[in-house]
Amino acid sequence: MIMQAREEGMKIEEIVRVYHVGRSTIYDLFKLVKETGDIQPRPHQYGRKPSLDEEKLAELRALLDERCDITLAEIIEELEIGISISALSRIIRDKLNYHYKKRQYMPVNGIDRT
Repeated sequence: MIMQAREEGMKIEEIVRVYHVGRSTIYDLFKLVKETGDIQPRPHQYGRKPSLDEEKLAELRALLDERCDITLAEIIEELEIGISISALSRIIRDKLNYHYKKRQYMPVNGIDRT
């Protein structure tokens, strides 16, 4: 509506008053249209980058499939990645969906029911 009003000859001050937007918003919109030719917002390109990229995740998955008894410290050393043990644990659990089952074949609570 702002772009249409400007094309119809409405002045910036009138647009500010009629549409209740800031002057900087209007100028940002004009700049966006001039640079991209469209009023669609730019894609989201900020924020924290992942600790491990797709290549390192594939290496990690292959390593875990090959050596399932490897420790987290050994993984960090072998893959030469600069993250903490707890961060690596979260990545393995959340992104790769691997879980550690501590006691697979033990009796419940260690009670022998003979």
